[in-house]
Amino acid sequence: MVEVYVVHLPTQEKLEKFKETVNKIIEMAKNKKLPEGLKLKKLYFDEKNNIGLCEWEVDDVNKLLEAAKQLNVDWDIKIIENPKELYKKGLF
Repeated sequence: MVEVYVVHLPTQEKLEKFKETVNKIIEMAKNKKLPEGLKLKKLYFDEKNNIGLCEWEVDDVNKLLEAAKQLNVDWDIKIIENPKELYKKGLF
């Protein structure tokens, strides 16, 4: 499994569609209806800045991107794949 963070940057015009998509993803995760190989770990939303952050475990990043296409994600996203952990409390 690969650890992936997806940063969602919807414009004000796309914000309502973004929120609808997030609700759909949450329902899919709760009902175990996400595509095979995709596991949503955490989902955050910063209302002040309209930024979403999803933490995933995936078999293949391309599966995640394909799922985003199927959900008609048409706002800017940034993919962070297997980020290098620089600090974790208790490690030092």
